[in-house]
Amino acid sequence: MATGDTIIISGQNSLSADELAAALALKDACDAAERLDLKLGYGAAEPATATYPAVLLARAGQRLVGYCSLDGDATTAEMCGMVHPDWRRHRLGMRLFEAARASFKGAGGGQLFAVCEDGSASGRAFLRMLAAQRASSEHRMVWRGASLTPTALDDQSRAFIVARARPEDYQPLAAALARAFDHTEERLLADLTSASATATEQVYAARLDGAIIGGFRLSRMPDSTGIYAFGIDPAQQRKGWGRRMLARACALAQQNAENPEQRSNQRVTLEVDTDNAPATALYRASGFEIITTYGYYVFSPTLLATGLNLDVGDGADKG
Repeated sequence: MATGDTIIISGQNSLSADELAAALALKDACDAAERLDLKLGYGAAEPATATYPAVLLARAGQRLVGYCSLDGDATTAEMCGMVHPDWRRHRLGMRLFEAARASFKGAGGGQLFAVCEDGSASGRAFLRMLAAQRASSEHRMVWRGASLTPTALDDQSRAFIVARARPEDYQPLAAALARAFDHTEERLLADLTSASATATEQVYAARLDGAIIGGFRLSRMPDSTGIYAFGIDPAQQRKGWGRRMLARACALAQQNAENPEQRSNQRVTLEVDTDNAPATALYRASGFEIITTYGYYVFSPTLLATGLNLDVGDGADKG
């Protein structure tokens, strides 16, 4: 680290190709330092309508040394960040947190979560300094592919079909997912509608004898494709439909690679609550394995409202 370098933090809603490459290189450095798989966002789903920056970049000259993403809506957002190992203990993490907090609250945001990997000692130390409280946990799982045969991946019987959801499917799909998850139908409908309008998102519905019984969303990221909002109506669970839908989701996720030449090597991931044993068992049986665990932390209302006093104190920065 060069002494005397001035750090400039800027917020924006999307990344150029060069900025994305720099963010991925920074992630590689942070991952290698603590053997992590950091969870990050790389821009707003709908940049034109975003009310707060989706990414904050901290630069020392031309070098990207810190990064923070904000992923959410007007009421709730997840904050994920990293600081290059050479630039830690210089309060850069605090400055990124304060910039993200101020941007989110300034836009009228409500609940802000920080996502921290259990394996990140620097991240957990940073959150302890902020008196953040762990609210929930998720495993990240990656598909190894060994348990899904080509026949299973391509299985599309007349009775059970998985296909891209159409606008008229969103309401019954939201209703099926609301019965599977602890979410309101209205919130799920808004999420599905928003995702369907995003270039990197695809919404799928599963039909049994013509009726929608579940579905999922595919999200294409620079280094992987994620399976999200994967759910089956409870009335149709434990009948093998979830496993068949998951097989189809994995096949579609591989086809979702931005570069066709990378399809066979496309990393397919999903996240599951650590206390959801039935879902975890399904994913394991289908060739997924746990690679890391993320904690979701909340902050005191006072800290979110008033922010940090950066004129005092010092300490560790989040990796």
